[in-house]
Amino acid sequence: MARVTVEDCLDKVETRFDLVVLASMRANKILKNGYSESMENEKKEKATVVALREIAESEITPEQILRNEIEG
Repeated sequence: MARVTVEDCLDKVETRFDLVVLASMRANKILKNGYSESMENEKKEKATVVALREIAESEITPEQILRNEIEG
């Protein structure tokens, strides 16, 4: 898989600081719930890389991450 960078994500998130917080929230959720069936190829990658890739590819939005965090 291609390497994901911070620059790939910055058009989806306002600042680098927001990106760090959102990616860490998403990575923690992935680790807590485990990798889903659709993430079979990503099991070789760390959760932070998967989270950044999801943000960069708009598979999950910052609003969805925050909503999921609030809902638990």
